[in-house]
Amino acid sequence: MMKHALTGSVPFLLMAGLLCVIAAHAAVAAAASPTGSRAADMAARLQPAEQQAVLQARPVPAAGGDETTPGLLAWPGVPRLGLPVLRMPTFATPVQPGDASPRPMLPWLALAATWDPDLARRAGVARARSEWLHGRAVLRVGGVDTLPSGRLQGGEDQVLAGSMAGMIGAGLLSGHVLPVFGSVAREEQVRADGATPERSAPVKASDLAAHSLLGVATALEVAHGGAMLCGGMAPCAGVTGLAGMVHEAWHFPGMIMAVPGGALAGGAAHGTDTAPALNAIATGVDMEQVSPGSPDVLGEMLRKAVRDGDVKPAQVQAMVTHILASFYMAGSLDHPPPFAAARTGVQPPPTDTLLGDVEAEGAVLLQNENRVLPFDPALGPVLVLVHPAMRGPADLLAEGLRHAGLTVTVVTAPDGAGATGTLPPACAQAARTLVLSASNDDNRMITTLAELGGHVAVVLTADDPDRQMPWLDAVDSVVQGWAWRDEYAPALSALLSGQQDFSGHLPVTLTGGLYPPGMVDANYRAFERAQVVPLFPFGYGLSARGRLALSELHVVREGNHLTASFTLSNPGTAAVRAVPQLYVETPPDLPGNPRRLAAWRSVMVVPGHPVRLSVPVSLRLAGQWNATGGNWAVAGGDYTLSLGFSSVMLVRHATLHLPALHVPATLENQPAPVVTAE
Repeated sequence: MMKHALTGSVPFLLMAGLLCVIAAHAAVAAAASPTGSRAADMAARLQPAEQQAVLQARPVPAAGGDETTPGLLAWPGVPRLGLPVLRMPTFATPVQPGDASPRPMLPWLALAATWDPDLARRAGVARARSEWLHGRAVLRVGGVDTLPSGRLQGGEDQVLAGSMAGMIGAGLLSGHVLPVFGSVAREEQVRADGATPERSAPVKASDLAAHSLLGVATALEVAHGGAMLCGGMAPCAGVTGLAGMVHEAWHFPGMIMAVPGGALAGGAAHGTDTAPALNAIATGVDMEQVSPGSPDVLGEMLRKAVRDGDVKPAQVQAMVTHILASFYMAGSLDHPPPFAAARTGVQPPPTDTLLGDVEAEGAVLLQNENRVLPFDPALGPVLVLVHPAMRGPADLLAEGLRHAGLTVTVVTAPDGAGATGTLPPACAQAARTLVLSASNDDNRMITTLAELGGHVAVVLTADDPDRQMPWLDAVDSVVQGWAWRDEYAPALSALLSGQQDFSGHLPVTLTGGLYPPGMVDANYRAFERAQVVPLFPFGYGLSARGRLALSELHVVREGNHLTASFTLSNPGTAAVRAVPQLYVETPPDLPGNPRRLAAWRSVMVVPGHPVRLSVPVSLRLAGQWNATGGNWAVAGGDYTLSLGFSSVMLVRHATLHLPALHVPATLENQPAPVVTAE
């Protein structure tokens, strides 16, 4: 496995030798699957100039002029061999819908909070339909990345984020759209104190195997295909040994794609200098996106390197094989989207309840003192209090609550209101008040409102894991409702009125903006290492209808997997959707990872009908990466598996003794966590 990225200072003979080794290993890995074999056969049929051309996706010329279509790129294909042109958006910026709407493609944290793989796949299917209508065959899926991040939009846990991203990818693949897994820096949930992970120094892929790369590998396994992205959080050379990890250890036949400018290790490309192209190839880049103004690393630079003999034709052919393998996984080459829709305008898709369903399953009930929620119409009217910026959402929500039989009045507090006497007079007489709050700017208003003595429920309408809640002990109910979309109004009104129960669980740790000294990350594993309980832990979420009981946890080993079985029962009077979570912890005498999420299930539990569930757990999650062998080393010892409803609310435990063993890193077609309903 290649261990270090190459720079311009590496002697030529060493660079050329390593590139040849990479080419040989890559060719073997790519041809190991039926898709890889088909890709290898097709790549061998391409002429040298065609092989070099398909290493890039370049701007699409606008109709009738020399201008290019903003943000749209095209992979050229090879018409001579029936390989079609495939269009894609530039991956240098956060993903946007094909209709150029200013909001993100998916409500990522809300979707992750559902812990519902079926809903994630449905989101991918819907996205594939939209991309197809816009003539695009490739889409970036964020939420996971090659480089570490404290918190990406898919949540802070690699297993959860990778599984959900993988199910989105599976939905895209079903519509012949290729998912490319990777994030960009602007999708990162920045900490309240501004701290961000260090990314200026290169890091070995072997050091990330149990961290960020675990999320990417999980996504590729669950999706059963795709491609991976580098350069979105830092230049691709920021992860050394990536090609060896992906193609040799994982045996993944597909491609590594670079965002515009991401293939350049640092600085700028000058004239006929071929070092940037050699570095990009050594890093593992197979395809480069090129946008106006971005470096053109795999273009003329690479062609000169080939002419000079610095890059062998076999290496270029191996890169093409990886590219074709990814496209064959998606069926994009056999079923390319038509360009007609992109030229003549797209009809809007039929009305879909997807966004509403995401909010219905993803809204998290954090607190419910005095059982204020759901609002009971028999207990009188409800006052909705907001600042002017939230007046539109408040009116939509009030309309839904009225349809549920509640008497609702919406009042607006002026910006800056919060001191005694500055709230609207109606607040002093209200027995129940609902506040829609988008930022910490509302904290003084909420505190003053709670001091008036009525019952107060707060819905947080922003994706902010560090939201401060100085008023938490003074209010009755708190709901994490995620970044507002108007489609959320009917779903949220159904939850607040009791027509539907809360079932969301946090995909991130809510810190309140407070971190233990020296903490680099702000995720649940960092809090566990510091032995500090956060404001609300990862995986947490309440039901307004009842409680659940977990019992009879048993764990057995079956090859390279564990199987955990347990019973879930509902002693209440109403059906409750549960998300039982299983965590694995290494023996205390071993230097290992803190407790981490290993598996979960999403299941509806009916009173009087206990559910017996079995979940598989990969032993990779109990091991350490073995860089020498390219596999996972599990040390012999007693491992603890804990079951509960959050990372700290663990109520059942089982201990299993494992012998020392090695687990292959080869990507498998993993079954996704299923949703079981009764």
